[in-house]
Amino acid sequence: MSTEQPFKISVSDDKIDLLRRKLDLCVFPDELEDSGTSYGAPVADMRRLVDYWKSGFDWRAQESALNAELPQFTRDIEVAGFETLNIHYVHQTSKAVDAIPLLFVHGWPGSFLEVRKILPLLTAVSPEHPSFHVVAMSLPGYGFSQAPSKKGFRIEQYAEVGHKLMLALC
Repeated sequence: MSTEQPFKISVSDDKIDLLRRKLDLCVFPDELEDSGTSYGAPVADMRRLVDYWKSGFDWRAQESALNAELPQFTRDIEVAGFETLNIHYVHQTSKAVDAIPLLFVHGWPGSFLEVRKILPLLTAVSPEHPSFHVVAMSLPGYGFSQAPSKKGFRIEQYAEVGHKLMLALC
């Protein structure tokens, strides 16, 4: 197993430009009268969302904020029957000496960002509740974690990745 490597979010200008070009190509469908949300998101909402991503969202500001707020790392984890995967995770330790290691696993759809609001609460030192050393990994194939290249990657392999990551950190 490799050592922990610091990680900073850094999406290339080319990828951001490609996203904007794709958004410029959006063609919106006609909408049925009085359909509300019966057939999905209203077209007006989708137009606002696309416009926001094209011209209102400041990716670099978000990157900077996330990089400043979240201590992020990567580590190679060998998965039995599969290849070694480069796994991305947030690792925030508590100042409590008796803090409990906690693996936070995001849902689907979701990402490691789901831990943002509760991270300070989980790592806080208090006589009234336990404190945790929190590891919030990006599941393989999500966020900034490498995806498996072979089919058959199941819950057992996700659990193996989380287990091996926690063993490496504790």
